[in-house]
Amino acid sequence: MSDSVLHLKSRYSLSSIRKGGLLNESRRQTKSSISGKSIQSNQVIHRSHQHNVETFGTLPVLVREALTFPGKNAAISVRVSNEGWAWFVCGRRLLIWQCKTDDGHDEGRRRFVSNQCRELTLPSSDLAYKAELVVVYTAPGNQVPSCMAVSPEGIIRYWPSITHEGSSAEINADLQGQECDSFTDINPLGCVLATTTATIIMVQPQMNKGRYNIVCRPFKLSQGWLKGIGRLIPSLLFGSMQSCQVLETKLVKITVVKNVGYDNEWMLYILAGHTLQKWILVDGELERLIFECDINQLGVEAFQKTIWEPFGGNPNEVQVWLLDMQPTDGGVTVLLGGTNSQISPQFYYALGTLLTNSEVPPTRFDRFCPLKNTGFYRESDEQELLSYKFLISGGTAYLYKPKSLLAVSAVNFGDEIDNIDFLGQDDQILGGALYKNTPVLFSKVHGLVSVVPSDSSRLDSTNMSVSDIATVDQSTSLLAEQMNVTISDFELEDLSLSKDSIVQLKVAFLYFVRRNTEMAENIVTSLFPYEEEPANEVDSHLDCAVTKVALDIINDIPSGDPRWVAVKTSEISLGSSVSLQILNQLEDKQRALEWFITFLKEAKIWERVLFLTFELSAVSIRDTVMATTHVLAECGEKIVAAIALKKLQSSHSSLSDQCVKHVVGKEKLTHGLSHQDLFYREVSRIVEGLQFFGHWSENLAHSSRRPQEVAVALSEANTVFLSVIWEVLQWRKQKAEGFTPKSPFVPKSCEYLPWTTAPGSEGLRDCITNQHSLTLKYGARATGELELKHRFYEQLVSLTDILLDGRRSHVNSTRGQPKYETLNHQYENNRLILIKPFLEDGQYEQAAILAEKYHDFHSLIQICELTDNMERLDHYCDKFSSVNFSQFLFNWYIKERKPGRLLQQFRGKSKPTKQKKELLNFLNDHPSLHWLQNIFANQYKQASNTLYHLAKEETELLSRKKTMLSLAKLSLLASEEDSLSVQDKLAEFDSELELAAHQEDLPTNVLIEYGYDVARLGVLTPSELIKLYICEENENVTEVDFKKALDLLEYVEDDLERSELRHAIWCNAILRDSWKDVDSDSPMENILNLFFFKLVDLVEFMGGTPDEFLPPIDTIIEAQELGELKNDRHFQYLIRVGYEHFQKNSGCPEQL
Repeated sequence: MSDSVLHLKSRYSLSSIRKGGLLNESRRQTKSSISGKSIQSNQVIHRSHQHNVETFGTLPVLVREALTFPGKNAAISVRVSNEGWAWFVCGRRLLIWQCKTDDGHDEGRRRFVSNQCRELTLPSSDLAYKAELVVVYTAPGNQVPSCMAVSPEGIIRYWPSITHEGSSAEINADLQGQECDSFTDINPLGCVLATTTATIIMVQPQMNKGRYNIVCRPFKLSQGWLKGIGRLIPSLLFGSMQSCQVLETKLVKITVVKNVGYDNEWMLYILAGHTLQKWILVDGELERLIFECDINQLGVEAFQKTIWEPFGGNPNEVQVWLLDMQPTDGGVTVLLGGTNSQISPQFYYALGTLLTNSEVPPTRFDRFCPLKNTGFYRESDEQELLSYKFLISGGTAYLYKPKSLLAVSAVNFGDEIDNIDFLGQDDQILGGALYKNTPVLFSKVHGLVSVVPSDSSRLDSTNMSVSDIATVDQSTSLLAEQMNVTISDFELEDLSLSKDSIVQLKVAFLYFVRRNTEMAENIVTSLFPYEEEPANEVDSHLDCAVTKVALDIINDIPSGDPRWVAVKTSEISLGSSVSLQILNQLEDKQRALEWFITFLKEAKIWERVLFLTFELSAVSIRDTVMATTHVLAECGEKIVAAIALKKLQSSHSSLSDQCVKHVVGKEKLTHGLSHQDLFYREVSRIVEGLQFFGHWSENLAHSSRRPQEVAVALSEANTVFLSVIWEVLQWRKQKAEGFTPKSPFVPKSCEYLPWTTAPGSEGLRDCITNQHSLTLKYGARATGELELKHRFYEQLVSLTDILLDGRRSHVNSTRGQPKYETLNHQYENNRLILIKPFLEDGQYEQAAILAEKYHDFHSLIQICELTDNMERLDHYCDKFSSVNFSQFLFNWYIKERKPGRLLQQFRGKSKPTKQKKELLNFLNDHPSLHWLQNIFANQYKQASNTLYHLAKEETELLSRKKTMLSLAKLSLLASEEDSLSVQDKLAEFDSELELAAHQEDLPTNVLIEYGYDVARLGVLTPSELIKLYICEENENVTEVDFKKALDLLEYVEDDLERSELRHAIWCNAILRDSWKDVDSDSPMENILNLFFFKLVDLVEFMGGTPDEFLPPIDTIIEAQELGELKNDRHFQYLIRVGYEHFQKNSGCPEQL
């Protein structure tokens, strides 16, 4: 396997495994806790199955006194910041101290803290304070922290230094009766104040003329065309997002996350009622609302699917509560509660993870894990059921309420809950936070405590490195000395008379070993004469014999072990080893196989199996046709695997013994032979041995063992399995050139499907695929121990690498065959599926290693998008330029409906000439984007021409056509074209806009009657517009509407069609009245009130002459569209009178 990730990482050294084993006790005993202190330095106050509760820092005397004598009805609460500051709120008393000192703090700050506790007085209030309404932070460049607090009514007080209580600034936020819920620090932007009804206010302390004041500014949407042009233009042309509504419901949680990759930019998430909002906060800019989505509905769907769907429950009966929210990699995790009273009163909790890094609102939970902790829903108990909050660290969520603390998996459905029952009768939890990814809680009795995984659930962090086992490349003479053949010359001569070709080939080989090359050549020549070798044959006599002897060599019995004397495996045993030790026996078999290949080369057999002329030298194996040389290499690889597994026996004896017994456990032991003797003798069964690790891991995952125990054991199984496979792949890489067929022709049927990734019982693909799934689900996503999690992801990279390397080799070997396209498509799909979990879990570097090696451009682009790393994307454009990465990137942006990102990526940057040319060629094929690139390049004339062309071609949306025409006019006006040319072009644009205006004037009821989507009205042709204007369904039509129909005739290009439409307009005008009721005694007074002549009068009034617009009277009278009316003499009289009147008044010659 070339450029193997396994080789690069060097994880699984056999020597390191032998030295240290999977668990290194000495290192584990001195391991440090997450808090940075030795585990032994913190007092353990409680041990659960998987966690320890330890003291966290020291508690100041003032705090202990306040806990002991809190005062009447005083509410108590505590918060801890990520800088290690803690504050205790009891009534209006605010006590601040530093419970942990960051090693990165300077000496001056460490001298300042020295366990001092500062007391401040909060603004007066009629309502109860809580610690969530206070923030303590250290501004850049300061040694002493500042503090800002807000009363429940909205009185904000700011202390520039907590050491000077008397120096403060104060302001009333004027919340108009709303109650404050939380105060969140976003240093240096300020603090975000949120009310219980989700009003959000940015609070910023400012220095003005030597005095501090406080500025309060409510959140609002960015406005203005110029500020929003970057978003507005794409939304006009490619569809806009649904407008967001102002939140008017109860706030659940607000959280802030630094936007990685952007300086001074933060992501603010607001969970209120049923809704999640994402805002972007940038220093010096207005806040921007990115999206809003209904989380409650997602929760209903997820609960229904995972809990109640099997019971046939109605989703409309599912009731969901949003309880809490915490940020996670790539998004947020929400704690939900749900019940379906139609089925049962059972109340379920679940953790749902949403991916929120993009600007598109999530449409489903990326992970949704119902918890085993349930209750019974009663309205009287609702407050108790909904009181859970949670913290999340790694893959573990810590759910807490005043009298309960639970640790659960945040990624695996159905994992057991660790009930951390450390609270006594008078104890309760007053608050919780994460300090450097460690859950920290405040206990009324114990003070600040941390919750850490217990020693039994931790895995040693020693990284296994893979050693390079030097290959033995010895000369033929040395091999001959080491190989002991027990067959006498007489016995050998007798065997040479056998009619079995396999026996004869073995005899030839043994003669070669004894340096009797003449006898060896004679036997080979008689066995496989060139002239008798059939052409175009798979599984030829030669190839089958060669592969069978190689198989017998690796499965040969040790001739020097007396226990094997009575065992006969074939007519002739080569006796490749006289050793009594299994490892030596395997190494002897390896040398014997190498010597056999040397024999094939010396006897000129190798040339015939190496050069695949006319499809010779191939055999059927595992339902495929493989080159004989590849099958011989496979025999060598299996010996390497057996040696590697045997070397791991001492450090992983339990697993190794179970593996051996799994394969040969049912075979009868005779003559003192052990299970290991049987297993390692038949090397070809090593596949079954390696498949054992998959079966063992499957049983482990579904056992009753605790999740952390499962994870530790699974890691060990992976370590052994991957160590063996790595040795195989290293040997394959070193020997690849020698075993590759050298055919000058492209084989038509030969494939290369390595046994390590072949499907079915004879290969490891199914085993590795299942191991990958188990490692992801029960390993990487199930453990909260960071080092163990990291090791699992390393193992996942290795498992993925093995699968993809083998499948890619197989696909490449079928190039030119009919099955190539199908296999390549399957490989690409599998590649995407295997790499996707790394992206989902935020393991971007591991994903990048695999995606770069296997050219998964889709994943590479996603990595750059998720991490907002455009420099990396540029690097890929350059690195993979020879395989059209840029073209793939352009198409990806279009497919993902992100044209703005495509243009942004290439805007304002110095790009190589080749990339610019590629983009230009691509945009030429996508004019809907090309005009924007023209705008960015100040090529306004070209942009105008492109937009006008797009508008002329637009048929889907009338609104889009109008927008394009308007932008075309703007671009043209911004260009430096001469005024005459501009005027001509503007006339064309205005003409098209007038046509669009005519369509907008169509009555809505007519459009609906004809089945048009009024909300998304397409572009109608002039002919269609005319027919809609004059149709019978247009009941409220006037002569003005018919005049518009006449005006539209100038847009009809075909002369015949234009003439027919004009005729139809006038005929329909005649049919709008009943001519029989017109009094002929005073015709002129009456006919002028007819619709037909009203239209004539209007056209004439607007500058037309009858000879220009009136059709010949004979054409009208004979029109078939008039039906029986055309034969009515009264009608004929009236129409002629009217014609005579208008033509006489206009001075036109009469047509009568």
